[in-house]
This record gives sequence, structure tokens and C-alpha cells, in this order.
Amino acid sequence: MLPLDAGSGKAETQTPTAQTVSERLNDLDIANAIAHAIRDIPGVLDMGQGLFARAATYGRGKHIAGIVLQHPAPGELSVEVHVVLDETTFLKALSDVSSSSDKPPILPRFTDQIRAVVSQTFEHLDLPVPTMVDVTIDDIR
Repeated sequence: MLPLDAGSGKAETQTPTAQTVSERLNDLDIANAIAHAIRDIPGVLDMGQGLFARAATYGRGKHIAGIVLQHPAPGELSVEVHVVLDETTFLKALSDVSSSSDKPPILPRFTDQIRAVVSQTFEHLDLPVPTMVDVTIDDIR
């Protein structure tokens, strides 16, 4: 939270916007933090490259594969995540779900977990949560 008027003695605050975010961190920094956090999720083998077009965030002489940050409107940030799942972990989770009818389907569980990690990463970086997080499972190996 950022103070609106530090000299008035009032306790008004303002939630950080994408514009204040860009003053502190660039898109490569944010994409890198997201990619590192997602790689720590059990069952995620690696970041995906995209199915039809190269999915990455680009900067000076560097890119972060599997994470696309978009600024659809001023003050908004959306995240596109591409992952490759580990087949062994996926099959084990699938068999656990098959044996119990009260568990949600396996792929939505993975994508929900990835969305949660993206939100947690933004909170950890003290950034506003993205307006949208799309998750694409590029492959299962």
C-alpha cells in the first residue's frame, strides 16, 4: 500500500497499480519470478514453449520461456502460463482421482494450483494480482 498524502496525517492508502509496478520491476523480472515459482510445483516438468507461437516474455538480450505478460489496458496486467507436466506425476494423480469420485478432475487441479502460485508470486513481490491468468498445458512428458 502506498500513502496518498504523507504530510496530512491521514491514513489513506492506495493499492499499487501496474504503472507503479513497472517503476520497480520490469516484465522480465516478474516473468522470471513466476517461472521459478511454477517450476517448484510438483508435477511441472518445465515451462512450455507455446503450441502455435513462441510463448515468452522478451527483454534486452534475454527471454523467459513459458510466461507471457500482457498489458491489455492501463493499470492492468494479464499472465499467460505455458507448462509441460511430468507424465509419472500426472499418471499417479490420475489414478488417485480415478479411485475417488469426490476429487475434482486432474487437469483443472493442476491449472488451479498454477494460478494460485502466480497470485502468491505477485503478492510476494508486493504487486497487484493480475486481472487474468491463463494456463496452457503444452505437453505431458
